[in-house]
Amino acid sequence: MPGRWKFLASAISLIRHHAGGEPRSQTFCKNCTAFSFKFSSPHPPCNLEICAEASISCAIDFKTRQTYCNEIYCLIEWSRIESTLSPDSREEMEMLTIARRGLLKGAGALAGLTMLPRAARAQQRRDIVVGVQRLPENISPGRDTADYTVPISYNVFDKLIEPDFHNRMQLGPGLATSWEIDGYREIVFTLRKGVRFHNGDEMTADDVAFSFSRERREGDGPVRLAQFFSNVSEANVLDEHTVQIVMEDVDPIIEQRFAMWSSEIVNKRAYRDAPSYGEWALMPIGTGPFSVADLNTDRFVLEAFDAYWGGPPNVRSLTFVEVPEVAGRIAGLAAGDFDVITVVPVDQISTIDNYDDIEVVGGPGAKLRILIFNQGDFAHPMMKNAHFRRALSLAVDRQLLVDALFAGRARVPNGLQLPSFGDVYDADYPLPQHDPERAREELARSGYDGEVIDYPLLPNVIDTEVAVAEVLREMWRAVGINVELQIRENWRQITRGHHSIRNMSATMVWQDPATILWRLFKPSVMEGRGWGWVNDTFNANGIILESEPDKAARRDAFRAMMTEWETADPMGIVLFQEVWLYGKRTDLEWQPYVLPYMDFGPNNV
Repeated sequence: MPGRWKFLASAISLIRHHAGGEPRSQTFCKNCTAFSFKFSSPHPPCNLEICAEASISCAIDFKTRQTYCNEIYCLIEWSRIESTLSPDSREEMEMLTIARRGLLKGAGALAGLTMLPRAARAQQRRDIVVGVQRLPENISPGRDTADYTVPISYNVFDKLIEPDFHNRMQLGPGLATSWEIDGYREIVFTLRKGVRFHNGDEMTADDVAFSFSRERREGDGPVRLAQFFSNVSEANVLDEHTVQIVMEDVDPIIEQRFAMWSSEIVNKRAYRDAPSYGEWALMPIGTGPFSVADLNTDRFVLEAFDAYWGGPPNVRSLTFVEVPEVAGRIAGLAAGDFDVITVVPVDQISTIDNYDDIEVVGGPGAKLRILIFNQGDFAHPMMKNAHFRRALSLAVDRQLLVDALFAGRARVPNGLQLPSFGDVYDADYPLPQHDPERAREELARSGYDGEVIDYPLLPNVIDTEVAVAEVLREMWRAVGINVELQIRENWRQITRGHHSIRNMSATMVWQDPATILWRLFKPSVMEGRGWGWVNDTFNANGIILESEPDKAARRDAFRAMMTEWETADPMGIVLFQEVWLYGKRTDLEWQPYVLPYMDFGPNNV
């Protein structure tokens, strides 16, 4: 028997011993050509014996201390295996190669999801593994602000001003210890001294000015930075620890901009030394509590940065593992493979509650689920008809949707706004109407005669996306609208393909109305997306919202914009305020926030 099969035989016997006996059942995995064993113990299944019998090549990754095969990859606890390896076997195993890129992701692959040895859990600083619904291509806070990106980048970078999520998001010192605003056009920051980047460089005003410079905002790299800070005219170094930022025009939310999305500070030297923006984003240098150790297609690994200005993290390492299926994430949490998992649907709370050592945490987030009515060239012609779009909106019973799918945990907002907008929040704005009879009347005026309206979906990215769409389809059918749900494989198929209705999550970028309505639907954005909606009243009031410091004037402009967007000339539908639920181990003291940031720094673990 070749050396590797001797090793596998030893491994199998150890697994059987560890699992408490022979496999009780075997099931066929539809996504691969191998069988997987289900043991009576809570430990994940492994198909090593089938691999051996089928001559499927396996290998040990000595860096991650895992054993892989090319259909399913399986975890074996290193402490139980190491003693069985002879020097010859070790050398042979190191030489074997596998195709790691095509590994199964999901419930059937739980066995291999980047587990660290359990012995590490007992050490003073634990290694935390997070099961996420999706991993980004890289870590780029100035370019990607998706819900699956910012949980990772939040641990790598810091901002000048930091919201205190433990105190109603009150703004406080971050990398800046103080700041002064002059006429809503200029802000001067006094920087914290002694802050170190992950490469050892000390942060200076030069790094901060560069972070918001025209040089960094131009090109095809940090497009979100360019969008959110397009009003920046100058970024001037006054001295080593003082920076002046000057705006082109008056900016009522100038302070908010430097506390939220895409305002992270980067290391100037590392940024310029990188051959390209894409290569920088694969190993970015920040000042956060964790530095980037490894980015792979199925896992991102961060290591504690003990020189962190806020104090050493209480966590030794963070590993984010992609598990698209909800069942896979929950099973991994229950088995002890994960410490935290993201995107727990409400209907799975009872499943997690059945265990004593795991729990559900979280609640309503600063994010709204909305539908977009595309009126451009890639939409059904009926979408250009305002009567038809109003019928789509009036047919939807949002409260029933919330009660049925979210057990009342989600909230139906009064307009495209959140209470966290503060003084500009319009508490008197009415709730969305549900009126099937009026919907039928609007439908009759539109001339609609039953044509199919396409509604493409991308499962496993937005929580409950398919379930919500199925309920909406039935509500529309009840008033005579024929909507067809179409499953897509990626976002490009939706954004670049034919779509009349599409989902969107509108996350609060700043604690201000400009964060959603104007940011997402201003003329420049609409032209870029090709959605074909042009509304002069909306645009005129958007300019007021963006440039007028007077709060009363901004509130009036905001109300006019919501009225146009929702009822007068509907661009979409506000459905509900989303619920962000996580699963975690009960022995982990960690708190989620109202934004998708996942803070594993010293103040939250």
